[in-house]
Amino acid sequence: MANKHKHKTGKKGVNRQLLTGVVLITTILLAIFVVYYLFFQHHTENWTAVIIDQLVVQEELANPIFNANCTSILNASGFDVKYYSGSGVNVTFYKDLPSKGGKIAILRAHSAVRDNTDWVDLFTSESFSKDRHTDLASDRQISKAQMYSSDEWYFAIGPTFVDRSMTGLFDSNCVIILMGCNSLNGTTMAEALVGRGAKVVIGWTSWVEASYTDSFTIQLLQRLLAENPETIKGAISKINHQIELYHPNPYNTTLTYYPTSDEAASHIIPTRNNEISPGFIGELFQILLFTTLAKWKCDVQMASLVEAK
Repeated sequence: MANKHKHKTGKKGVNRQLLTGVVLITTILLAIFVVYYLFFQHHTENWTAVIIDQLVVQEELANPIFNANCTSILNASGFDVKYYSGSGVNVTFYKDLPSKGGKIAILRAHSAVRDNTDWVDLFTSESFSKDRHTDLASDRQISKAQMYSSDEWYFAIGPTFVDRSMTGLFDSNCVIILMGCNSLNGTTMAEALVGRGAKVVIGWTSWVEASYTDSFTIQLLQRLLAENPETIKGAISKINHQIELYHPNPYNTTLTYYPTSDEAASHIIPTRNNEISPGFIGELFQILLFTTLAKWKCDVQMASLVEAK
């Protein structure tokens, strides 16, 4: 009877130790899983890229091939593309821009330096009227702007509009590409967009033709979203080198970026294709848990056989 009692106690001790180990490992795995969702998942869940095509308000500047190529490149990298164009790109639209953007925002829109300032304005497609947005006009957040070769006047938003009237924040990894003229002739608009949470703003230092910016924006995306993606600085440097060698450049324009920090220069755009998905994390957690439980069951059976002997 004494020997039988000892065998029974030993078996329970082994089982208790194994169970404690399983609980400990499971707790650690669960903690890792929770931490990932709380602190990392919110950075990777918004796989949206937006194309904002204000230029189509001028029929001669519409370029469906550009939009199709952009969408194809973005889709291939796992982005869900949203396209906004025409009259919908108004002052109210720009107020909510951060909520529409994801990791990439492409603004195919006119831009200009406001008279007697260093402010860069972004054009809307909303026809100007002195009776609308009077509060913004008095605060100099918006201006009256005319597109080249057009008799129409439109509202344009300035850096103070981004500071005071935009709502929300851009994704912390958001790269904004300003395709318009003089978009980075000064850094006022870029500073405001970065202040609103954007990672990097890319734009032109001088005047640029629509066909010119369309072509080089496609090439820029191809470099930034390649299978072996280039950094912001690397991609822009190669584009500028190509412009210098092979293309007429009557306005002596170059592509540049803001801020010019090492972090911005070395930034590589994350894509759905090179990120670990939450589904993968969940599957890994389940595999580890089931493997641990299977090993525990096996160890218990082995311990039982030893005790039986």
